[in-house]
Amino acid sequence: MFSEKVLLLFLLFFVILIKALFFIYANPLPDEAYYWLWSSNVAFSYFDHPPLAAWVQSLLFFFSNNKNFLIRALPLFSLGIMLTIMIFWQKCIFRKIDYREYLRSVVLFLTLPIFSIFFSISFPDYLLITLLFASSFFLFLYFEKKGVHHWYLATLLFSLALLTKYNAVLFGLGALAYILYYKKEIECPSYGQIIVSIFIVFLIQTPVLFWNLTNDFMSFSFHLNERLDEEKNFLTVFRNTTGFLVGVTLAFSPVLIFNLKNNFFLKRDGHSRKSFITMSKFVLVFSTIFCIVLSFFTNVLYYWLSPALVLLIPFLSDIIRSKMGQYLHISYGILVAIILFINMSIYPISAFFGDVDRETAILFGWNKIVEIVGKEKKERSIEKVVFSDYRLGSLYIFHSSDFKADVIMGERKTQFDVWRNKEALSLKNALIITDENFPINEKLLLSFKAIEFVRDIEIYIGHKFIKKYQVFLGTNE
Repeated sequence: MFSEKVLLLFLLFFVILIKALFFIYANPLPDEAYYWLWSSNVAFSYFDHPPLAAWVQSLLFFFSNNKNFLIRALPLFSLGIMLTIMIFWQKCIFRKIDYREYLRSVVLFLTLPIFSIFFSISFPDYLLITLLFASSFFLFLYFEKKGVHHWYLATLLFSLALLTKYNAVLFGLGALAYILYYKKEIECPSYGQIIVSIFIVFLIQTPVLFWNLTNDFMSFSFHLNERLDEEKNFLTVFRNTTGFLVGVTLAFSPVLIFNLKNNFFLKRDGHSRKSFITMSKFVLVFSTIFCIVLSFFTNVLYYWLSPALVLLIPFLSDIIRSKMGQYLHISYGILVAIILFINMSIYPISAFFGDVDRETAILFGWNKIVEIVGKEKKERSIEKVVFSDYRLGSLYIFHSSDFKADVIMGERKTQFDVWRNKEALSLKNALIITDENFPINEKLLLSFKAIEFVRDIEIYIGHKFIKKYQVFLGTNE
């Protein structure tokens, strides 16, 4: 037992070391820069997601102006909350704190790739998972003790999670469906409590509803209409479904997915605890089926399923029971974390096998891009820079602090369209930055009387070609 504790402590130290290095050296992802930009423009809600994560991040502006700190601190702080809740949850399960079992649970959790990623990068998911985990804990206490205050605390925290990201609804709908179907067996909650809870959920979504009401329901239209595939042929559906299932398997750990088929009720589990674990399984199955059905109509991203896994976090060591399975899971998670760190901070992994994938390539070379764009703006006496993709525009603003930059995408709207429409901006002369994935589009052509090519910007790491951007001059005079 002593040797296993030492091994678990070593693995925990190694995982924390990777996170520390990531915190210091990893380049910001495009969406991290995008959400950071939201937090500096506080609003009732936003085009892509609800507002709570941006609101929380905006509070950090009172303590620091360091951009890298602003996008890295909150995931780590939320991780601390998660680990604290795990202590209390384990104490409820074992009636005491078993340090070896707690260490095992923490290491299994930290090496689950999807959670390892989301508690390293500043996407809204870190807050979503933390709030849902806290909600799950109070829901567990409600199943155990039937205290009505636990039910409403679980409801409140779920409502806040839904105010963070829309896919929290999978957690809520799954849990509600289970409770309604097995209501007689679990003997709780009452229909009155359920109705009050639904009212609380809708009340807390008021900022999102108000924002959509005053912005032509742009966010709802984007998620419920514009994101749907126009071509619903067999190939599209097969690609969506297969991509989702493969992504879930890789991101949620193949070892965990394989072991989910096992029955992980234990002798210590009473009736109420078994009901909670059954509900946890039900939510996962319900959410998976929902996502597979949704893949018939749109490209379902694998991480949309993460809320459905939150209820199972305290039972990871019960799900993966064999020591070999546990250490295979841990090894896989550490390998993914190392690859992610190298890919985002040192050298693109795909460069070893040929061309660099775009999502990684755009992380590098921004000092050079900002310098060249600055020179071109100065030489041509131009203040405005426009990008053809929100990812490029967000990264540029993050690295340059040029908040006047704009984005005009061809096939979809973004938060930049909301800001531009609100301020009724009229474009004059501007530099336009594009790449081969997002070239000059029809909206850009309509925004300028003339567009002429200026130059290329090529990014290298050593002698390895990484990415080429194109600079154009758009004129309206």
